[in-house]
Amino acid sequence: MIPELRQLIEELRADLADQPASLVYAEFGEGAAIDAVPAGLPADLRDLLLVADGLRGGRVEVASTSTLAGMQYHLDYAPDFSSIPEDRAGWLVVGTRSDEPIFMDRGTGAIWYFPPNGTEWFMSDAFEEIAPDLGSFVDYYLLGPGYAELTPADDRWFAFLDEQGLLDEEDEDVTWVRPG
Repeated sequence: MIPELRQLIEELRADLADQPASLVYAEFGEGAAIDAVPAGLPADLRDLLLVADGLRGGRVEVASTSTLAGMQYHLDYAPDFSSIPEDRAGWLVVGTRSDEPIFMDRGTGAIWYFPPNGTEWFMSDAFEEIAPDLGSFVDYYLLGPGYAELTPADDRWFAFLDEQGLLDEEDEDVTWVRPG
């Protein structure tokens, strides 16, 4: 994990602690103990869990060590057109967006999702890479201007990101191309 993202998570965790009502819209867990992180996880996810054992901002959540195993049932419902059913072991559900799964390709570390198209995710006909790695996903979609691309931008988390000055894309040092 890049030091800037680690620092941003720690700063936001402190800012959220100063706001008693923040548990309604956000929760950044303290870093997990190294022996609590399941063996065999991709390095990006391990690194993030050691910094924050679970991140929830509005409608986007990255799993904690205690919830990760329980999210894997989503793999059983992935549509046949996606590559998940043919290589289930090559995928990991790392979080959710409005209760819909966010997947990591274990081989590449890329983050994938079923974009909204008017149907339930498990009946979708689209499956897309959204970020090249977990750090980029967290930085842009959970902690930055991409949050509004994933969810309706009318919630308390979006307002918090705006208050923190994290929604200005021109300030982002994005080195990857967002889909769309």
